[in-house]
Amino acid sequence: MLTAIALTPRDQIAGHFGKAAIFAIYDQQGLLVDRIENSGSRELGCKHKKILQRQLTALNVNEIVLGNIGTRSLARLLQAGFSVSRVPPRTSLAAFLAGGISKEALVTADQGRACKREKGACGCGCSTKKTVPVVAKVGMFVTSFNQLGKIGGLKL
Repeated sequence: MLTAIALTPRDQIAGHFGKAAIFAIYDQQGLLVDRIENSGSRELGCKHKKILQRQLTALNVNEIVLGNIGTRSLARLLQAGFSVSRVPPRTSLAAFLAGGISKEALVTADQGRACKREKGACGCGCSTKKTVPVVAKVGMFVTSFNQLGKIGGLKL
């Protein structure tokens, strides 16, 4: 049985699953097996969480320990068969490995933290920016250059 621990760069339990810098993989004896870097880049959007889930599955991780997690991500992990446990955020890794920290088992999605953002365009909650139409107001001059073709021989 392998356990993935969501960590900050300072080796503390990360406060959020998707924003953890590193996932340290430990075996039952407490030996470090592997480390996964979280890309978490803005170019990937919400896909980095799914990539993390695939990497953890490929390593045969059974349990994930973290500080907090959103309801959607928690539901996805529970459905994939992971055991998810919560400990106080910013707990040091050494204190957790020593066994002095109690874990709270998360068994239903509603135990996760409610999403603070509205659903994005992709519908997964990543808060992808939506295009907002520009509304002209009285006294405001709006120019749209994308609808112009050529002006006096100049190509825009």
